[in-house]
Amino acid sequence: MAVSVLDSVADAPLDDLYGSAPVSRRLMRRAAVVYAFVVALGLAPWLLQSPPAYQSAGLGLLFPGAGFLAAGGWAYLLFPVTVLLVLIAAGLMLLTANVLAVLVVWLGAAWLAGALTGISIVPASPYLVLGITLAFLFWRIAKHRTAVATELEHRSLRNAYLARAEREVLERAVPAPQPGTRELSAEDLAFVRYALDRGLQPPESFNGFNVIEQFQTSSIRYQINNLLWALQVMQCHYMPNFHGYLSEAQRNLIDKLTVPKVWKWWRWESLWGNFSFNADPISKDNIMFGGFSSAHVALYTGNTGDDRYLKPGSLSFRLNRFRTYRHDLSTMLAAGRKNHRTAVYGPLYPCEPNLTYSACNLQGNFAHLVADRIYATNERQKLIDALKPLHISEMMCRDGVVHAGRVVPLGIRIPVYTSSQVEALWGWMASAFFPDLSRRIWAMLREEYVSFDAQGEITIATKSYDRMDLGNYKRGEAGPYSQFLVLAREQGDEQVAEAIIRKLDRDFGRLETNGTVSYVKSSNYNMAYIIMGRILRAEDVRRMVLAGPPAPALRGPLLAGAKYPEVLVAKAFSDGTDLNLVLYPGCGSSRQVLRLERLVPNREYRVEFERTSGGDGDAGDTSLRLRADADGGAMLSVTLSGRIALRVSAVAE
Repeated sequence: MAVSVLDSVADAPLDDLYGSAPVSRRLMRRAAVVYAFVVALGLAPWLLQSPPAYQSAGLGLLFPGAGFLAAGGWAYLLFPVTVLLVLIAAGLMLLTANVLAVLVVWLGAAWLAGALTGISIVPASPYLVLGITLAFLFWRIAKHRTAVATELEHRSLRNAYLARAEREVLERAVPAPQPGTRELSAEDLAFVRYALDRGLQPPESFNGFNVIEQFQTSSIRYQINNLLWALQVMQCHYMPNFHGYLSEAQRNLIDKLTVPKVWKWWRWESLWGNFSFNADPISKDNIMFGGFSSAHVALYTGNTGDDRYLKPGSLSFRLNRFRTYRHDLSTMLAAGRKNHRTAVYGPLYPCEPNLTYSACNLQGNFAHLVADRIYATNERQKLIDALKPLHISEMMCRDGVVHAGRVVPLGIRIPVYTSSQVEALWGWMASAFFPDLSRRIWAMLREEYVSFDAQGEITIATKSYDRMDLGNYKRGEAGPYSQFLVLAREQGDEQVAEAIIRKLDRDFGRLETNGTVSYVKSSNYNMAYIIMGRILRAEDVRRMVLAGPPAPALRGPLLAGAKYPEVLVAKAFSDGTDLNLVLYPGCGSSRQVLRLERLVPNREYRVEFERTSGGDGDAGDTSLRLRADADGGAMLSVTLSGRIALRVSAVAE
């Protein structure tokens, strides 16, 4: 079954697989049957002429607050109040997974209506309640049919240009530099320092983070994840042979995930969403934390070879003095696979109780792709083949647009967050899973949302949530511009990427402070994506997830120690034998000591210098020699004054 679906996706631009939603249709039918039973239960007291209180309470089951129409009198006023409270409760369910709130308001109103009913109900109330209920149901059906017709119309329009647009994406794509040939510019380093400054804080410190609430998109956990994306792209593609403060920053960010203020929100969602007292943030229906966290733990491990997070209990989530949830990468992966097997949409599984989001089910599954090279397994293709049909049929509209996700018990789409920035987010993440769909999404977004003026300056059309910065809830468009930047880079579209960078510099309040550059009109959440997009190149996400750094780099000489921010590392790459470094001063000219490791023990090495600007060489020399100690380590003293390139190579014996 999966193979035929994949084949048809590869062959058809947009076909009936998109938005077909077989799982969701089954859930909707089940929900309809359950509701029909509730309606019958609610009408039974009236039909059986039970006591008036039972009749009012029963009618309250048909529609929120409808029982007050049967109670009559001043209770009429409670009907619109109940409808409003149910809408608020539904919002809480979408924002905090609080299913309990909807049930309490709806059922509580039915009970209260019964309690307020006198010796009889309002005679016409059953017919009025049935009329309101049927009118609402017919309105929803009509709205659904209109949406279907609109999507089918959009499908037809997109089919007319999609083949051409996809060809143009391929024609425009600029290949990524070969491994070992790229380095960060001084400008890039000024942006990267923004991420490093936050990563190098102690785990308990959150200076520079937006601390607002911990349930939705401004949550600290998302800011941590986004900063890790930027640093891990940098490590994999620019400096796989630098650990030092770059690895320390990633470890601090990963360890921040275990700080109670970052994850303890989950005990409430578990309670009022799953009706469970299990507060383990990794175990069930929490891909937005367990899955996201495992992705960055796996990427850190794969990029560096550091196995600390493979050790049992290396990530401990302390709820109180009686309960600590101890995890490592293997237990995170095991939890994810259990969710794959048991979820209604499996292998898609909920980001939070009863809510399964589309983009979450890409980021939350990266760890399972990376794990193949960490544990020498071969599970990657099996998972991709299982995920693809579900994403196409359940997480996309009939016109091929990605929507936010599904409310699991009802099978309906989540009515928030569908926007072009979510489509772009899904698009670049899909590159590691489904490169054809990633390309298709970019072809549609570029065709329909991107425009250039006569001077080549870019405008991205926005809708709904695109006009709010999801990281701080302020008005602003950093979201779509940051996501389009990342997706454009992943697709090799340098025209769009460079235009977005110019737009950000011009219109988003560029701010330079102590050598660090950021944008005033961007939250920490989006600033991290902007940094990632600046340094990303074609297929960097895909290659980082599926392959990681070249194998020789992971065993070659290593820059293990350098002082931050005095030493800014722009490149650190080894072919397995030599080590090539590019450094900049971060605090003016100074003499700095570097720690080298993974050299051949007791071997002599030559260090060659090349200065592009500033400085007068090291003691007038363009090279020097050093000898590795018995552990393969050595200390190297250099003068930093402008860009300096160093090559460390073994002396022939």
